[in-house]
Amino acid sequence: MLAKVGEKPPTMGASRVWKKKILRFTVVLGLVGAFAYFLWPQIEPQELAAEPISNITITSDVQCEPDFDALRRLDIHKLSGYTRREVIAVPSSNNALPVRQNLQTPLFERQSSNDADRLSLQKSQDDCMIPEPVTVQVLQPPRNVDASHIDFGVATTLGRLNESLDAFSHWAGYTKTRIFALIEPDMDKRTHEVQAKADSLGINLYITENDEEYQRRYFTLVSHLGKHMRPQTRWSCVIDDDTFFLSMSELVKALEEYDDTQPTYVGGLSESIPQIGVFGLMGFGGAGVFLSRPLVEEISKPEVFEACLNTDHTGDRRISLCIYQHTYTHLTINHRLHQLDVQGDVSGFFESGRQPPLSVHHWKSWFHMDMAKLSVVSELCGDSCLLRQWKFADGWILTNGFSVMKYSQELDPNDKTMELTWEGQNGAVHESFLHEFGPLRGKDWDKFSYVLEDSVLDGNNVRQWYVHRDPEQGDQILELIWRAQ
Repeated sequence: MLAKVGEKPPTMGASRVWKKKILRFTVVLGLVGAFAYFLWPQIEPQELAAEPISNITITSDVQCEPDFDALRRLDIHKLSGYTRREVIAVPSSNNALPVRQNLQTPLFERQSSNDADRLSLQKSQDDCMIPEPVTVQVLQPPRNVDASHIDFGVATTLGRLNESLDAFSHWAGYTKTRIFALIEPDMDKRTHEVQAKADSLGINLYITENDEEYQRRYFTLVSHLGKHMRPQTRWSCVIDDDTFFLSMSELVKALEEYDDTQPTYVGGLSESIPQIGVFGLMGFGGAGVFLSRPLVEEISKPEVFEACLNTDHTGDRRISLCIYQHTYTHLTINHRLHQLDVQGDVSGFFESGRQPPLSVHHWKSWFHMDMAKLSVVSELCGDSCLLRQWKFADGWILTNGFSVMKYSQELDPNDKTMELTWEGQNGAVHESFLHEFGPLRGKDWDKFSYVLEDSVLDGNNVRQWYVHRDPEQGDQILELIWRAQ
């Protein structure tokens, strides 16, 4: 009620005064709490956080300090697993080691640690390392190979030639073989730079500019190789700039099976029947077309060469039709020379556990596998350890230089099939690949794979990085560090 003029207002009870004070205190406390919540640094348990460092998110599953230089080089944006393991290569006295060997050791062994340890200890890169190294047997690395009796010819551009040199160096470097390159005219005048790079890699490279159309230039390689044969030359080989030979010593050994004193034509068919239907029964150029000295001399005769040069066919088909039309020589198929007319996922081919191929093709176009990176480990254990397999006790299989994977279901140890993982062209189906790849089985869609993405020579060791890509959950890395015993 209102007070009369001259009267004091009635006194409030003590309880109402205290309620008012408590209300004010609560409001102030709320404001302070809100300020602290939104502006004060947040502290969360370490094992629950996804930690962004240099634009790379490291999830709580990574219980070590990863190699950030490697992560940036591998273009990792989110990392959910990083494991290191040392592999010791021991040369075996057995010259007939199987391509796949079984190990009693599991691949992913880890020391247990509790949450308190993980929170209290500073992470380091050593925490990524599985303590016990794995010991594997490898064949004795071959001695230096003398391939001076083989010449190679490639028709390409200067830029593509330059890009191919790192891969060429694996099989042509310091082997005394020669590579003759017919390139388009060098408008930028940089041929000397490419030549200098080849020299530094131990490649005997001879570059000639030629303004012919590509298919004519490709066939011209035959007469060009013929003109430059040395007394010791026994084979001339036409290749593409993405032809890769896994082992020069194995190639030399394979060619010794043929009589190079007679006109001899050695090559590999396409692995796809529809491709053979389009181009014919011939040595496909990407696999490598090998011509003995007498055959080169026979089709390099001016009247034969000119007649063949002026036909309207692709380069490798022009070679085959020239041989068939003007000589009595026919194709001798070597099934380890691979054109690889397949696309997409080629893991089934590389992980087959069969004898490694002599050559592969299309590795940077129809599918992507850096053969130069694959071959780095040969610096430590020799060419013969490329694509060799070791199966670990926990089911993981290392295909050296290509992948580390685990099938969703265990295969019969005597299984001889190759997993059909790839796609073909021109309507190719399962039966289209049996003549080269059979027997075949269906694709394992639930197979878990780490694929090689980088490899470097680090002092006396070789470091390989195998990566499982998962943009949502985060990529996982297995790093293998190879050393010789």
